[in-house]
Amino acid sequence: MDPGESTTDTALRETNEEIGLKAKDIEIWGHLKSVVRRQADFVVTPIVGYIPDEEALDKLVVNSDEVQAVFTIPLEELYRTAGLTKFTSKRMKYTLPTFDSTEFKVLRSLPSLSNNSFQVHHNAENEYLHSNQRVWGLSAVMLHQALTLLNPEEYKHDLIVKFF
Repeated sequence: MDPGESTTDTALRETNEEIGLKAKDIEIWGHLKSVVRRQADFVVTPIVGYIPDEEALDKLVVNSDEVQAVFTIPLEELYRTAGLTKFTSKRMKYTLPTFDSTEFKVLRSLPSLSNNSFQVHHNAENEYLHSNQRVWGLSAVMLHQALTLLNPEEYKHDLIVKFF
C-alpha cells in the first residue's frame, strides 16, 4: 500500500498494474476480512468488485512480472467442486479450501515452453494450466470467504477459516 492509499485504492491500482483493468471499469462492492499469508509476512485485504461491461475484459494486458494467467470459473462449478487440502509445517498444521475447474476460460495468459500449456508460477516449473485448473492457497481462502458471504444457500462448506 502506498502512503495515503486506502485498501480499495491499492486494489484498484494493483489490478491496473497487473492486468490492465481500469478503475472506471470496476464497481466496488466492498471488502472482506483481512487474511494473513501463511508465512505471516503480510496481510491481504480482499476487495470485491463487479465488472458490469464484459467488453472491459477484452482489453486486459497481463504484466508478465506479476501474472501468468487471467481466467474465469463459473460460480456453479465453484460450489460443486469445493474441497480441502491439508498442510503441515514445522510449527503448525492447517486445512484450507481448494476449488477445481474443468470449465474455466482463460482470458489472457503467457505461453510456457511446454505443450501449449501455461505456467502458473515462475518458481514452480511443473505447475501448468492444462485441462483443469485448481484455485488454492491464499486465493482459495479469499474465494471461500467471498462465496460464504455472497451465496451461503448455494455454497455449503463445513470449513471454518479464521479471519481478522
